[in-house]
Amino acid sequence: MGFEKNRAIKKAETRKYNAAMRRADNLSLETDSSRLIKLETVSETERYQMAKDADRATAFNRDVERWAENISRMLRLKIQSRSQTVARELHANFYTDDYGLVHRIGFSFPRHGIYIHKGAGRGQGGWIGSKWEKLKTVGGVQVGTGIMRHTDPQSLGKQGTGNRRAYPWFDTTLRAHIHELEQIAMDYFDTMVIDATNIYVDK
Repeated sequence: MGFEKNRAIKKAETRKYNAAMRRADNLSLETDSSRLIKLETVSETERYQMAKDADRATAFNRDVERWAENISRMLRLKIQSRSQTVARELHANFYTDDYGLVHRIGFSFPRHGIYIHKGAGRGQGGWIGSKWEKLKTVGGVQVGTGIMRHTDPQSLGKQGTGNRRAYPWFDTTLRAHIHELEQIAMDYFDTMVIDATNIYVDK
């Protein structure tokens, strides 16, 4: 009985943690469509024809996923000297369309990875500021508290100053290798367009 109760508690805490992380992601990334690379085709027929060829569709997904995993590896190597936590938790996300083809790629990592990129931190915020939910650790799992935190108005406009210098680890890696994803798209589709405008931290 004690084992089952502990397992149920652990499961509930995990659900709370995952929900808190999703809320934190939505707050920090604004919408689900931001921080994503979109792979769109002008011709829906072309996407349909591709999906009918199971081997080719599988090969396309595999090549896209391999590219994203390689980018994740490079990002982890680049950030690990600044934050082991960001390096450890960074991973790629893949979203498929109704045909089972990858049409969105995202990268998840703790929000302070953006602070490192921009040179922001306590007392050194950006011009707009942000808001986030305070998390607490319960039984080794982080869960939401329902308490919202906001950037201190006195810190606005001070990012990239003092001991908080910008370390643009994310955008530089993506920009250097986005052409490889474009080449993959060209190998499989005639009308595919890569929209990477929303993936970058610095717009």
